[in-house]
Amino acid sequence: MNQVISDEILHAFVDGELDVDDSEKLIARMREDAELTQRVCVLRSLQNMVRLAYAEPPVSAGGKPLAVPRRQLMQRCAFGCLILVAGLSGGWALRSLDSQALAGVSAPVIGGFQAVSLSREADPNRVILHLDSAAPERMQAALDQAERLLDEAERQGRTMQLEIVANSHGINLIRAGVSPHEARIVRMTQRHANLQWVACSQTIARYTGEGQIVELLPVARAAPTAIGEIVTRLQQGWTYVRV
Repeated sequence: MNQVISDEILHAFVDGELDVDDSEKLIARMREDAELTQRVCVLRSLQNMVRLAYAEPPVSAGGKPLAVPRRQLMQRCAFGCLILVAGLSGGWALRSLDSQALAGVSAPVIGGFQAVSLSREADPNRVILHLDSAAPERMQAALDQAERLLDEAERQGRTMQLEIVANSHGINLIRAGVSPHEARIVRMTQRHANLQWVACSQTIARYTGEGQIVELLPVARAAPTAIGEIVTRLQQGWTYVRV
């Protein structure tokens, strides 16, 4: 391993994607490097915060997801904070906000769910939507929500940056020859210059290892990991929504 450990390697380690030899080397390095240990703890804690905040909501008798109460969601986030052995810099506080709290957005960010931001105020002009499912209704919801947010920003004269990050089966949304929404995605990208589509390289590698050919749409790019992209954007002040 290089003397300076990259964030990509740390994300892979936290996600369990490093091979045994590299993992053992990194663990040995962590025993001697307190700063490296702190970086790993921060990444692991941020990932846990995201996962805990967006655990699947309970299902009602009618089969519909129940909205997670604000207090319960805050408790989940607080639990994530407990494992943060090295504090986040800059005085950031994990904020869990009602979807309606995204200023100027008339429609909910996502029905029954809430947004997460590490900034003191959720930024309505930098939003990351996370898709990890190929279910038709989830794909449709991601595209519909992206267009609602971008159209609303346009009407209000705001410049908005929006990313749709896809991993697991969600990358089918942006796979050439596989996505059922290719034409719509192209139209959306042509209309909105600040709309980006991001696929998880780990998912692509896994599909490739299974013998599948994975070709992304020309408008999409690959990030080393989906969770790494999300954590980076959270650290930069973006607002996160899981579709």
